Amino acid sequence: MPSKVLLKKDWKQVSLLWILLVFLGIVAFTVPVWTDMYAYEQQILEIKQNPSDFPDIVTGDVNEMVPEDFFGDGSGYGYLGGLNGLIPSGGVIFLFVIFGALMASVLIGSERNSQMSDFTMSLPYTRTQLYISKWVLGATGIVTSTLIGGTLMFLIIRFSDYSFLMEGKEFKVIAMILFLMLSGISFFSLSLWMGSFGGESISQVIWTFVALIFPMGILLLVQGSLYAFFPDRLFLFVEEAFESIPMRILSPLNNIFNVDMYSVYTDQSVWNDFITYAPILSIANIVLTFGLGLWMFKEAPQENNGRFFMFSSWLWLIHIVIVICFAMLGGVLFSVISYPQNMILYVIGFVIAAFLAHLLAKRLLYRFNLKLKS
Repeated sequence: MPSKVLLKKDWKQVSLLWILLVFLGIVAFTVPVWTDMYAYEQQILEIKQNPSDFPDIVTGDVNEMVPEDFFGDGSGYGYLGGLNGLIPSGGVIFLFVIFGALMASVLIGSERNSQMSDFTMSLPYTRTQLYISKWVLGATGIVTSTLIGGTLMFLIIRFSDYSFLMEGKEFKVIAMILFLMLSGISFFSLSLWMGSFGGESISQVIWTFVALIFPMGILLLVQGSLYAFFPDRLFLFVEEAFESIPMRILSPLNNIFNVDMYSVYTDQSVWNDFITYAPILSIANIVLTFGLGLWMFKEAPQENNGRFFMFSSWLWLIHIVIVICFAMLGGVLFSVISYPQNMILYVIGFVIAAFLAHLLAKRLLYRFNLKLKS
């Protein structure tokens, strides 16, 4: 359990962000619902005023029609929309991605920027306790935001004229709310882990962005490179990897993209796939990133605070990865100039991008790294 003293110290750092997250979470969950309901009302009003323009919907006296009559035959989509249009998944996920990175960068990166981490490390607490305190504080912000905002969203729909859209699907809505919460925690946990890489706040945000796109990004680069050498071959491993369980564990974004947010309420097979995998894989990602983050936080050399990358002994590996990734990207971009993709153009783009990436990596990982520390 984290110490109350540590929680108070960390709370002073992120209290404004924490409160803002809760407030914006309530907004993200509720305002889109009101907006969509207002849009439904306007569409129904238009149909009532011009019934002849909607012969497929108006089959009797339009004045006797109730809201249910303006929707489909239970398909969930209907003429005007459905339950899927009322659940603001995209906005909530975007909020959690942004605030997860911000809170994590303040809790670790900014602390290292100001050299306050030297004082923190001198406190009579282990690094495990320090890390757990930061993780708990950020995770509780996401949990609080979701529970308040998600509950209000649920009640707004339940006591509205469109409550019939949710009848029999209450459990699905609750499951989706909990999945959004778990996804938010996974984003925060990933960003906090990246704080063990970066020695200051900006680098932590950069590493977070890299970690979000790297798992699928590297596979896409490999596939694009193979097409340059074998344009007549069909490579499907990226599509297969996109839906694979290991990739969904490694990438919280990948796990979300594998959920059909529109069909999960209406298609039983989609729902079965969602409830079987998505929440469990989010928990697996949280466990993985929390464990790696805790381990690296304990191992990070304190003397490298303020540097772009904390582990000096790993710089050669990061250098190689940067060069290879940018080289493949340059090769793919050059090769698609012609159709079909040209191997010679790929090699030219690969060499040019590798050289530029090498210069960038040297400046970023060595010169700039030392400059930040000084």
